[in-house]
Amino acid sequence: MNPLDAVDTNIEQMIKFSVLEIISLGTKHGVFPLLARGPTIQELIDEVDLPNRRLLLGFIETLESLKIVQEKNGRLYLNGFSYTINVPDEKYDLLVPDWIPIQEEIYRMVDYVFITPIHPHVLMDFDKDADFWDIRMSTRFSSIYREAMAQVAGLRQGMHVLDIGCGSYSPLQFGEMIGYNGFYLGIDYSPALIEIARARIEGKSLPVELKEMDAKLIRPVNEYDSVFLSFVLEYIDDFPIVLKRAMEALNSGGRMVILEPFRDTFKYVQALEFFEGLNKDFIGFPSTRDVKDAILNEGFDVEISQPARSMLVVKKM
Repeated sequence: MNPLDAVDTNIEQMIKFSVLEIISLGTKHGVFPLLARGPTIQELIDEVDLPNRRLLLGFIETLESLKIVQEKNGRLYLNGFSYTINVPDEKYDLLVPDWIPIQEEIYRMVDYVFITPIHPHVLMDFDKDADFWDIRMSTRFSSIYREAMAQVAGLRQGMHVLDIGCGSYSPLQFGEMIGYNGFYLGIDYSPALIEIARARIEGKSLPVELKEMDAKLIRPVNEYDSVFLSFVLEYIDDFPIVLKRAMEALNSGGRMVILEPFRDTFKYVQALEFFEGLNKDFIGFPSTRDVKDAILNEGFDVEISQPARSMLVVKKM
């Protein structure tokens, strides 16, 4: 299995599932029958019996961004949306199904959030619900995307790695890859996830250091061969600052690897954004253009490649 192809294929499938769940939500909560009448946004919100009006407004905005609904003269209309799912054999060989129960759990959370955003059944907070996030980070899919990042970075024993937004599982996997003569620094602003990571590597004598830190506060002291950011920029409102700090931490010839469902390479990614937005820190998926511009505008001499739709590699010259 080519891990790069597998990562893109599974992200694509997550998005397809999310589109279908968006349609399911609109049907279940009676949104589509009301849209058939051409209501104003306010009329729609008033008629749908859901207490969390902010989430309902976000749902309507998602329908518009997916072009399921369009606004004309202050009224909303269904747009004749058509969605087809193909089942190619070569792609389904790459699917890693252990992320599916997690997505289904997130879909179930939406109904609780429609009641109240602080419902106890909503498990999307990085600290309060660290166990849920640890399960998510421990899936085979997560392991594969880390393998893909290591592959494009040319990761090998003895290398020095900075992992921004390391979470609870990456320290172990990357720490084992670089061996006892390497060095790994993982930072994350969630103390609960850092604590789980520490427990996971305890007793393994790996060259791993972990710090609880906001990514925007990084001040590079050492130089690194690789910098990893996996599903991180989507939570940072001013990510160019983080990318600048990351580039400053790279040595000459080093590579920064960024993994995201980039909004300009995955169609309908707004559906996935709606569900990820249950986490209060979620900002939105970046575009490859925004990431490239943020790096180039700082004047770094780099070579940028895109080995997969979900991955950018920035080599510092």
